[in-house]
Amino acid sequence: MKIAMITWEYPPIMVGGLSVHCKGLAEALVRAGHSVDVITVGYNLPEYENINGVNIYRVKPIGHSHFLTWANFMAHFMEKKLGSLGVNNYDVIHCHDWMTHFVGSSIKHLFNKPYIHSIHSTEKGRCGGIYSEDSRAINDIEWWSTYESHAVITVSNSIKEEICSMFNTPWDKVNVIYNGINPGEFDIPMSDNEKNEFKTHIGVQPHEKMILFVGRLVYQKGVEYLIRATPKILEQHPDSKIVIAGSGDMRGYLENLAFQLGCRDKIIFLGFVGGDMLKKLFKSADITVIPSVYEPFGIVALESMAAGTPVVASGVGGLKEIIKHEYNGVIAYPKNPDSIAWGVNRILSDWGFREWIVNNAKHDVYTKYSWDSIANNTLEVYNRVIDSIYK
Repeated sequence: MKIAMITWEYPPIMVGGLSVHCKGLAEALVRAGHSVDVITVGYNLPEYENINGVNIYRVKPIGHSHFLTWANFMAHFMEKKLGSLGVNNYDVIHCHDWMTHFVGSSIKHLFNKPYIHSIHSTEKGRCGGIYSEDSRAINDIEWWSTYESHAVITVSNSIKEEICSMFNTPWDKVNVIYNGINPGEFDIPMSDNEKNEFKTHIGVQPHEKMILFVGRLVYQKGVEYLIRATPKILEQHPDSKIVIAGSGDMRGYLENLAFQLGCRDKIIFLGFVGGDMLKKLFKSADITVIPSVYEPFGIVALESMAAGTPVVASGVGGLKEIIKHEYNGVIAYPKNPDSIAWGVNRILSDWGFREWIVNNAKHDVYTKYSWDSIANNTLEVYNRVIDSIYK
C-alpha cells in the first residue's frame, strides 16, 4: 500500500506530541512493508529526505503571522506537492489535525481517494472553550473534517466521546487507536554517577529529589497546579527541585506565580528540551508530574514509564485510560494542588510502592503501546475504508 501522510509538524520540527506520533506511525508502517510519503513543512530543512525508510517531502508556504491564514497557505502548498508526486499513486490520504483537513477533503472530491483524518485534540479542549472568532473557525474546521473524512481516528476513548458529542459524529465512524512509543529509546542505561552529573548540570544537586514536568507551558497542560503544589511538596520533602522542560506563552506568569508562592528558588525552567537531553531528564527524575486539565492521550506518560520513572497524572482524558491508580502510576484530581502534592509525597515516601508501580508501568508500556501494533490497527482502518469505497 502507498500512503500519503499529511502533517504540519514532523521531526526535527516538534511542537507537541503530533510530531512524535506521525514519526512513530510512519516508520512502523514502513516496517510492515508499506510505502509512506510524509508531506510536511520545513523552511530551513531539505525539501526531500528518506529517513528510516520514510519519504519526507517538505513545503515552504507563504509566511503569515495569522495562523489560520498561514494554515490555508500551507494546505495549498501541500496539495501542490501531492499533485507533483502524482495523487493517483496513493491508496490512501491520511491527514492529521485540523490544519490539513482541506488537503484531504480536496483530494477526496477531486480524485475519489480514501481520506482518513486523525484528531489528536480539539480546539474546545485545548482552549477550555470557544472564546474567539479564530477558535470558532478552527472548531468548525474540526467538525468539517469529521463530516468529510471516510473515517476518523482518535487517540483515546475520551476524545472519541468528545468528538461524537460535540460534532454529532456517528459512533462507528470514529476509531480509537492509542498513541505509541519505542520503549527502548527512553529506557537508556545511566549509572547513578551519570545521573548525578546530569542533575548537577541542570541545577539539581545529587541529594535532591527531582520532580519533572515535560510539555508546553499553556493552559491545557496545567503547569500552574504543579507550581501551586510545590510548597506542600516541600513541607514533606524540602530537598526537592521542580524541573520544568517546555516553552510557551505562560512562562512569565508561571515564574511570577513561583515568586509569589516563595518557591522560585526550587523551580528550574529549562525551556524546550528534546533529543538525548529529554531522555536523560526522564531517566534521572524521581517523578514525572502530568497535571493536565485537558489531555487527549499523554505520550509523556509513556515516555516516563518506559524510562522507569513513576508518574503522577491528572485523571483527565487519555491519562486516566493509561494510568491505573496505584498500579502503574498515581492519579490526582485535576486542577487540585493538594491532590498533586499528595501523589508526589506518596511516591517519595514509600520506596517499595515506587518500585511496584515502576515495574507495572514498564510491563504495560512494552506490551500495550508498541508502534508496530498501532500500525496494524491503523492498516485495518485503511483497508476497511478502501473496501467500502471500491467494493
